[in-house]
Amino acid sequence: MDTPPPKKSILFTGILPVLKEQSAYFSLAAVKRALTDAEIDLADNTLREYMSEAMASGIVSDAGRGWYSRHTKPVSLDPKPVAKIIRVVKKAFPLLDFCCWSTVQFNSFALHLIAQPTIFLYAESDALETVAGFFKKEGWDAWSNPGKSIAERFVHPGDRTVVLRPAIVKQPETKDHVAPIEKALVDLVIEAQKLKLLDTPEVQRIIDTALGAGLLQLAVLLAYAEEKREKLDSLEVTH
Repeated sequence: MDTPPPKKSILFTGILPVLKEQSAYFSLAAVKRALTDAEIDLADNTLREYMSEAMASGIVSDAGRGWYSRHTKPVSLDPKPVAKIIRVVKKAFPLLDFCCWSTVQFNSFALHLIAQPTIFLYAESDALETVAGFFKKEGWDAWSNPGKSIAERFVHPGDRTVVLRPAIVKQPETKDHVAPIEKALVDLVIEAQKLKLLDTPEVQRIIDTALGAGLLQLAVLLAYAEEKREKLDSLEVTH
């Protein structure tokens, strides 16, 4: 009588390849559902041990706590569109903790190119008015945390348009003041609604394309979205 293959072998050679084919990203919960469908019982500790081994051997990539991906290479935003404003702010406010992103950083993921940029700068709320005042003196079209009605009427995309927003404590870590893609994607969803920058289908296309382009830390993105009280559509879809 043939001996059935061990559970780990079924997970590595059967279940995980199928999940990777179905979706660029999948959760530990999805793995558990697939095991249940295959009538395979694994203790949680054993499953986590197997998934750690799968990541170490390159079968799947780590996309953050409880999330996995078929992608191996990280995807990020081009820092060039915000390099100038970062230099300006660092020189004027050397002690300021801030980060930036620009709508044009998403051009590689968008169906229609964003010709006129809008830059978003995040810093502690007490500093926003001061920084905005500095920008205005320097000839920038700067807005300190504008509400939706003000933003819709007066904030217009342009090479020197900058919208300042308060940073929150639990936001993704930044490097060299450039907002990581996990933060910027969530912020784009929020700002596209507030400022009428892009329609909802276009924003969703950008998210889908980014998810399909490479490895993101999905757990970081989702945690930030939760902190911002922004609900994102299910990300366990085919990309």
